[in-house]
Amino acid sequence: MMGRKQRIHYLKAYLGSFCYPLLVAIPLSPIVDWVEKYIFKDWEFLKFLVVLIVIDTLVSWVFHLTKKDFSSKGFAMIITKLFVYSCLLIVAHVLGGYTIDGQVTTTFTWFRSLMSTALIVRESVSIVENAGKISPNLVPLWIRKYLRDFDENGFLKMKDKSDNRPSI
Repeated sequence: MMGRKQRIHYLKAYLGSFCYPLLVAIPLSPIVDWVEKYIFKDWEFLKFLVVLIVIDTLVSWVFHLTKKDFSSKGFAMIITKLFVYSCLLIVAHVLGGYTIDGQVTTTFTWFRSLMSTALIVRESVSIVENAGKISPNLVPLWIRKYLRDFDENGFLKMKDKSDNRPSI
């Protein structure tokens, strides 16, 4: 049986274990609230995007290792991609949830959905393209042809030389 002093020691140790998390959480709480209000708050979406970025990066590494042209420039491109994606997601968050006179506007919520969808689709297409480069038999030919029919701006390539794309 535990003695009274030993129980008190364990109780103090148990209660003391809450001290450090509270010392960290209390000052960070307003900062996290500010970040989620003004910068970004869709952490669930970010998990999906990170999964696709990691898969795309790994598939790309495998491709470049098989071609024996792996270089450090690829690492710089990952940092650039993360920076650009972060900026796009912050802009989409701000446009999708800014306030005027304390009222949230919904004018640009479509932009947040569009940006999120565009990033997910871009990463997914990149994975499919890189998998097709590693082994063309892994990705059906009709999918690879379909993806090749689009230019870098997402427009369907025209068969003739005329440029009938909508102007922005």
